[in-house]
Amino acid sequence: MRKLLIAVVALTAAVAVASVAYAANVYTVTGSTTVKGKGSATKHIPTGIKLQFDVTETDSSKRGTVVEKYALGAEGLVTNPKFFPKCAFSDMDAEPIVPAKCNKALVGSGIAKNAAGSSGDQSLASSSPCNLKVRLYNNGSGMIIRLDGGPPAPPSFESNQIGCVLPLHTAINGKFVKRRIGGVTASDFTFSVPQNLKHPLAGIDNSIRRSVSNVKLKTKMVRGKRRGFYEKVGCKGKTRLVRGTFVTEANASQGAQTFTATKAGKC
Repeated sequence: MRKLLIAVVALTAAVAVASVAYAANVYTVTGSTTVKGKGSATKHIPTGIKLQFDVTETDSSKRGTVVEKYALGAEGLVTNPKFFPKCAFSDMDAEPIVPAKCNKALVGSGIAKNAAGSSGDQSLASSSPCNLKVRLYNNGSGMIIRLDGGPPAPPSFESNQIGCVLPLHTAINGKFVKRRIGGVTASDFTFSVPQNLKHPLAGIDNSIRRSVSNVKLKTKMVRGKRRGFYEKVGCKGKTRLVRGTFVTEANASQGAQTFTATKAGKC
């Protein structure tokens, strides 16, 4: 039985926590910027991002429902991937080693923790932990989530040790979509989890439990102005609205379900 992991990257712009329940899942997003300042439409502030994304279940003895699609962003947090070195998704997916030519496109790193087990048994007792090293690479219009790990598996779900029952070297391709969050321009990071990560084998579910990522402060001079891979461009009020949209996978008991979690944090 394969035990694989999906990585989830939440983009937030201020210290914030959003906890909500949808069906059996409870989603929590926390994050902060690494540079002080509110930013404005005329004064962009380049920043890095520290973040954590958790999925738990209303019954703590079980793993969560499989989530298929994500859109994650925050009010007044925009991105400029076109200004920075990029790498192609074909250089990342299913390759055991990331080629050296992609080193300059690296924008972040972290860990992703997952539980996998039989579709007919959601108990954690019958599931296996799989912790993967996460690296984030600029693809020119978004980010590639690179996942790596291998035997042995972590000793418990609480462990932060990188490891998985089988070697895993794969990636998820994502893009930034310009939207308005809290009435202010923002960049949503959107991606879909491929079938081989949701269900590594027929009858096996793969559920994310936690992802912790650090996106670097990266800047570049463009036409005489210092621009950031991530920038703060202001807030409507004194708080910055963080938003995550999650679409669960359709199954035999129900169709796909969509839930949006929001939380106002420090601007």
